[in-house]
Amino acid sequence: MKKKDLFERLKFSNAQKIATMVAAGSTLALPAFATSSTTLTFNFDPAEMFTWTNTMLSALMPVLYITLGISLAFIIINALKYAFR
Repeated sequence: MKKKDLFERLKFSNAQKIATMVAAGSTLALPAFATSSTTLTFNFDPAEMFTWTNTMLSALMPVLYITLGISLAFIIINALKYAFR
């Protein structure tokens, strides 16, 4: 039995083969090296984190209200349909 290529077994198209090889090549071609003179520091401010959270939640509340309104409309329509059967 002939040993199949990995791409043949996965049934990749030519474009998918090229994209996979480019992605693998770009990640393996340029390694990153850390120097010992620098340190990684995190400037973590919980107050700023909760400010951003409040901003994002405030921006998404209209989406929640619209979704809940559509859901409630479907529930009411179905209840009316079943009430008059």
